[in-house]
Amino acid sequence: MKAAVLYDSSAYLKSPLQMRNNLFKVDFTLALPNDEIIVDSTDESHLKNFFDEWIKADVPQPKTAQPNIQDYHNSFQQIIAEGYDTVFGVYLSSSVSGTFQTAEAVSNQYRDRLNIVNFDAVGLSVNMEQLIKQITLMINQEYSFDEIKETAEWLNSESRFFIALEENDNLIKGGRGQALNEVAGSALKTKPVLEYVPGNTPVLKESFRTNKRRNEKLANIAAKYQQQYPNQEILVSIGHTLDENKAHKLKKAVQSILENQQINISIIGTAFCSHLGKGALSFGLMPTIKGVKSDD
Repeated sequence: MKAAVLYDSSAYLKSPLQMRNNLFKVDFTLALPNDEIIVDSTDESHLKNFFDEWIKADVPQPKTAQPNIQDYHNSFQQIIAEGYDTVFGVYLSSSVSGTFQTAEAVSNQYRDRLNIVNFDAVGLSVNMEQLIKQITLMINQEYSFDEIKETAEWLNSESRFFIALEENDNLIKGGRGQALNEVAGSALKTKPVLEYVPGNTPVLKESFRTNKRRNEKLANIAAKYQQQYPNQEILVSIGHTLDENKAHKLKKAVQSILENQQINISIIGTAFCSHLGKGALSFGLMPTIKGVKSDD
């Protein structure tokens, strides 16, 4: 088996994972209020300019577009040209995007030449990154197609994913804030935490008056999650919308309970910065595969 991984840009992979030769990406794009089309990006200078110019109360919100159908075709054709016979696809949660459904529809046109299985991620950002990382580890260690499929399905079903918002405005303006209806009209300034639940839109987990209390809650969730897997390690990852300082504060809170827990921090790119606003965090939890050694 020669296996590739195809994923959409909302995974926001960082090096060295993103540099693997067998990873292929389709990109989200954004239409800015001035009609310029830009490609999803995690470049910090690009993001700073994006926030300064376009994420303002008096400016229409940029419109996010999922990857073009032709981008999937181009990727599958390149995968075939490079001699791959298998594709594991990882796509943004179908609760917030049609990316997974599009991938499935296009995949059907290539299943006569490729073994393809697509995974509907529980969330985006670090949740997708965690799943892609573990699929690549299984490919490295020559797991069979069925073993990777079954294990990745289990990892995805066992994962949990949260978004911690600094403000509600951008998600509501972008039409994706249904879970925030109960707090939208509140006179109190709160910091909502949404959980992505398979088969449902993101649900409001809880609202907090301070980041400290929110971080303590997420740290306790991570600790209880670890208890579910006493014989294996877990992955804990944090994403941020151009506010690494907030990410490190959450990391510190988690490690105050789970002292030896490794925690990866990633940046979230333009497409979801536009919905989440500055200072938002993503928080992903996933078990690791027993007996599979990380190549970090």
